[in-house]
Amino acid sequence: MAVMVNHNYPDTDDLRVVDVANEPVEGVVITVFTLANYAAGIVDTWVAQTDTDTNGRWTQPIDLDEAETYVVHFEKISEYGPTTIEITT
Repeated sequence: MAVMVNHNYPDTDDLRVVDVANEPVEGVVITVFTLANYAAGIVDTWVAQTDTDTNGRWTQPIDLDEAETYVVHFEKISEYGPTTIEITT
């Protein structure tokens, strides 16, 4: 079964992208990797990718397998990140 993940996962705006002043960041590339691949340094193969809109919210939701652990990577070259978080669906 798939779990839809976006900026509201698991709760409202939990994964919304904001800067240190709490202002939204547009154009951040969000790349989702399996934890196993990311831990092994395999970053040329990802599960899904989206970016952020003017409000720092994801432009597209991502369907992920249930009961799996993923690494969500956020980056906008020279402006935001890179930063990662682990999520388990």
